[in-house]
Amino acid sequence: MKTKSAIRYCRGLTVLEMLVSVTLLVFIVVGLTAMFIQTQRAFKSGVKQTAMTDAGHTIIDMVGADLSQASDAQNTNIYNLYWAWAAANTSSQFQDNVFNKYRTNQLQEIFALVYTNTQWVAVGYAVSNYASGAGTLYRFLTNTPAPLTTNAFLTIFNHFQSAVPGVATFDPAYFHPVADGVVHLKIRAFDQFGNESAFSQGEDFATNGSFSYPVQAYTNNLLMAAPPAGLPNTIQLEVGVLEPDAFQQLRALPAISAGTFLGKAGGMIQIYRQNIPIAGATR
Repeated sequence: MKTKSAIRYCRGLTVLEMLVSVTLLVFIVVGLTAMFIQTQRAFKSGVKQTAMTDAGHTIIDMVGADLSQASDAQNTNIYNLYWAWAAANTSSQFQDNVFNKYRTNQLQEIFALVYTNTQWVAVGYAVSNYASGAGTLYRFLTNTPAPLTTNAFLTIFNHFQSAVPGVATFDPAYFHPVADGVVHLKIRAFDQFGNESAFSQGEDFATNGSFSYPVQAYTNNLLMAAPPAGLPNTIQLEVGVLEPDAFQQLRALPAISAGTFLGKAGGMIQIYRQNIPIAGATR
């Protein structure tokens, strides 16, 4: 049996000690919560970057594989390779302010002919819904039996051009979606010496333009000593992909605000570049 003196010295936690204990516990919980949120954010960011990287590599591998097989129809009235853009509608400038434009992305339409077995395959790429500078990349695909006549080519090429530029949706009989959020699709062509055609060099964003192989300007210019090239030796392909969340925000904005939003979204875009040798080019 405890005596009164023993009971007197049995003490519990004071209010101050309880407050200190609860405060320490709150700090621990807050620290663990912050660590969990940061880990979750890093995980989501990693998943997003992986998705963008996969999309970028898928696009550049697919386009590169098609363009590398471009074939020469041996006819100056047939485009073996064609690309074009409307600068006012298919380019977007990324800037810190109106005086500091540090990058211009551009959307081109690309068309190529590929000869395989007894068929001529026409393959192309274009981006829809690009009024705000970004959209969905589509792949154009159709074929016709060999030999390829000028009339057969024009029928195919008209199917391609009837959908681009400027329409929101493409004919599903010929166009198939590849990826969303594409803000940049561009090629440059070079000969076996690494020189770019003088007719396309420096014309990126200044004017509307279209270029083709055989080079029509060569064909129609008797002062050019060199014969028209049927195909370039190498193509440089560039693709830019916008983050999925940013792309959804962009699509929800009115056209007047979309350009401003995209102009500040440089950090949300991944750019991929690849040099593509053309197997059928003259070396």
